[in-house]
Amino acid sequence: MIKTILSTLALMAILIFSYLFTKKQTEFNPFTLNLNTSKGVTTLSELKKDKLTLMYFGFLTCPDACPTTLSTVGAVFKEMTPAELAKLNFLFVDLDPERDSLERLKEYTGYFHPMITSISMPLKDLDPFTRYFGIVFMKVPLKNSKMGYTIDHSTGILVMNPEGKILPHIEHGTNKTVMLALIRKMLTEIK
Repeated sequence: MIKTILSTLALMAILIFSYLFTKKQTEFNPFTLNLNTSKGVTTLSELKKDKLTLMYFGFLTCPDACPTTLSTVGAVFKEMTPAELAKLNFLFVDLDPERDSLERLKEYTGYFHPMITSISMPLKDLDPFTRYFGIVFMKVPLKNSKMGYTIDHSTGILVMNPEGKILPHIEHGTNKTVMLALIRKMLTEIK
């Protein structure tokens, strides 16, 4: 009898916690969140207006996935016409606000292409922002390293149409030719 009561109370506690957590998540709106960008403070709603938006989540000291992806994106953008680029946003969302500043992010992304907009936000906003878009990241301690830690993270490029609908992502490792074709195809499909 006591075991049943305790089990019922535990189940109720889990359900209440789940409800409150889910309610908090559904109330979060990433489109109205103020974003600190390399071009000033804005919102995702403003950035995505009339444009195809590509978002990549990474950090400055990433040893491989970030520079590889940004190099490919830079090469793709160099192949695109000014008219195509005008219909496109590329956002580099920083996953390491403890170490990365907007100034350094702007300098870093500028090496790849000047059209890349760096975004930084406090961890309290970054967690729900990434969860909303299905992006996973985790701080991983590095023993015997002056860096202290690294960030494991999702490596695909998130794609969003001007209405905020998430389109199929661009996988990490997609080569320049394929990425260019994918982006051009998506650009023809937006209004």
